[in-house]
Amino acid sequence: MKSLIYILTLILIPFTAFSQTGSIDGTVLSRITDRPLVGATVEIIEAEIRVKTDENGKFNIPELPAGEYTISISYPNYNTTETTNIVVEIGKTLTPNIFVNFQEFELEKIEVTTQRQPKTVTKKSIQSKEITRLPGTAGDALRALPAIPGIGVANDFSGALYIRGGSDEDNLYYFDRVPVGYPYHFGGLVSSLSSEIIDRIDVYAGGYGAEYGVDSQAVIDIYSQNNSPENLRGKLNLNLLYSEGLLQGKIGEKGYWYAAGRRSYIDLFIGSLSFATGSITAFPRFWDYQFKAGYDLSEKHQLFLNLFASGDKFALKLDGNNVDEDFRGDTSFESGFEGAGFHLRSTLTDKLTSYLSLTRSNFLFDVNFGPSLSLNIDAPNYTLREDLTYELSPRHRIESGFIVGLEPGEVTGTFTRIPDEGEVEYDIRFQEKINIDEYIRGQRIETYLQDRYILLPFISVVYGIRLDYFNRIDQLSLQPRGSLQFELPNSSELQFSYGIYNQTPIPAQLSNSVGNPNLKSSQASHYIIELKRQLSQDTEIKMAAYYKDLVRLVTSDDSVVFLNQGVGYAQGTEVFLRHQSGDKFFGWLSYAYALSKRRDRIDEPYRYYSFDQTHVATIAASYNLTPTWEFGMKWQYRTGNPYTPVIDAIRIPDPRNFGRIIYTPIYGEKNSERLPPYHRLDIRISKVFQFNSWDLGIFFELLNAYNRKNLLDYRYEDDYKTKSPINQLPIIPYIGITAEF
Repeated sequence: MKSLIYILTLILIPFTAFSQTGSIDGTVLSRITDRPLVGATVEIIEAEIRVKTDENGKFNIPELPAGEYTISISYPNYNTTETTNIVVEIGKTLTPNIFVNFQEFELEKIEVTTQRQPKTVTKKSIQSKEITRLPGTAGDALRALPAIPGIGVANDFSGALYIRGGSDEDNLYYFDRVPVGYPYHFGGLVSSLSSEIIDRIDVYAGGYGAEYGVDSQAVIDIYSQNNSPENLRGKLNLNLLYSEGLLQGKIGEKGYWYAAGRRSYIDLFIGSLSFATGSITAFPRFWDYQFKAGYDLSEKHQLFLNLFASGDKFALKLDGNNVDEDFRGDTSFESGFEGAGFHLRSTLTDKLTSYLSLTRSNFLFDVNFGPSLSLNIDAPNYTLREDLTYELSPRHRIESGFIVGLEPGEVTGTFTRIPDEGEVEYDIRFQEKINIDEYIRGQRIETYLQDRYILLPFISVVYGIRLDYFNRIDQLSLQPRGSLQFELPNSSELQFSYGIYNQTPIPAQLSNSVGNPNLKSSQASHYIIELKRQLSQDTEIKMAAYYKDLVRLVTSDDSVVFLNQGVGYAQGTEVFLRHQSGDKFFGWLSYAYALSKRRDRIDEPYRYYSFDQTHVATIAASYNLTPTWEFGMKWQYRTGNPYTPVIDAIRIPDPRNFGRIIYTPIYGEKNSERLPPYHRLDIRISKVFQFNSWDLGIFFELLNAYNRKNLLDYRYEDDYKTKSPINQLPIIPYIGITAEF
């Protein structure tokens, strides 16, 4: 019997050992292209087992003891790794498809003929995948821009960007070469372009070259993705404000496409809402969509088409006893934007390239305000643009462009003139109501010529000239621009820039009904010095100082409504320290000092511009605790905005009803006081759950984490004797869910 037991034991031991193991027979694929990755390194951390994938992206690990393991995957030419967890069960063979953010590629042999191309003033180029991770933005790329030094906003509710002492009217937005006239829903709630399709944003805060132009002192150039994965992929995003979706794929082997869209849905759950002085009859809603398709016609010609649109709408009714008669009744607001473009990029010869675009954009605005005020605007814009680049040599390049624009617009309604910036005395109740019925036919011709030349290995120069003509002011503006850059021996770049930038008056100021059609363009002269140094492979610092001299600014006048009689200046310094360590960590520290002043009329003193923010400091960071857990924070401090104080009030007969006495305020000096400083901390935590072919993401943001009471404005009683604060956003938790497949 003992011999029998001994023999059975020898026979069963190998089978017992085998039964305690399992195996993995998996495949590693690129999440970007869905293709198998050849030669990827697959490592079982706990067992110290390392294998490589074969020509089909497959790997095999047999007889692995049962348990939970961490699989680490790395790929040649990538400094990062990705990890995932897997559970091995007794006697089972797992066959997982593991998707990673690596893309297999092969570079053709190239010959380097020069170390660099001469550049204009340094732009701030931010990748979308970076700025959408910033806390306090809910993943909105454009809402993250105020974290960059030199860019500010008025308050938590506004998206209008104030760049280097200017206003939002000084900014020009492009989206894939199409001008954008409506970048934010409801003035700043969220951007009107989905962040899911944005690749990067280039911000030119001033001193840029002649290729950018008309009517701007700062340019926000937005680029969308120009490729798609091999197979159909998509992403869904659900948060407290809206839902959005993205689909993208290939067109044969040479083309790509994407389609994105979103809509708010609060109005679907709340049809109307009553309050003390009236009711909301149509709850605010917004929507937008973006579509793009591209195709390589040949090795030398690439064609793409883009379409996008957005819209906002709400309505309310005011009928309380305390509502002024000019505001009583129905009020409705509807606004939107449409954009489209055909674009052809061609390599005509080895040295000559062409970029041709035909675009259409249209701004729509329809508001009815109380019983007597209404305004309807339909302002399309058709533009044909051709940019040419000719390489004289590896060190010398000529650039030129020609743009023709047609702006047929129509404005109807009953309205008043628009107020000046900082004009607190303006009271729409007592302004003259004017019937407006105007058809506008604007024509623009723009051209530029620019030379980029490397004088010496460490010195490059860019100089150019731009000419703009606009028929409505019958003026040809000549705008020279240039920059000089030095490559210093300590991995630094020093750059000096100068340029003249003209702006035509906004349409309301040129109106025959409520403006002055004889106005001319205003002019700004930019003087900028910038220093950039690469402290290490992952760390850089940028410093800048600037001065802007402003003349012929449009301000109100008692005799002819508006005149080119204002002057002003803006000056400041900026420091930007940035560190990024792969996908693990990124963060920056920034500080900006600015002083912006205006003089509205010749006999008046200089005063603070309404958008002056003297000190702005920002700390932002994001850290991947694990490949699927991320933590981030952003803290910002801003000097309070200037405002004009009310120092007294007087009783006067109501000009509309002389039988009634009302109070009107008496103001002190314009913008002579400031609101208290603004500061706020935002925190973000995100988690990604990875499955075989799709990911589920959840993020939580805590806005204004320590519940700072940042003052927005003051609310005065009827007699202006007492006032109470109106605060900005309190502490707000915000949750979003994404699904990507």
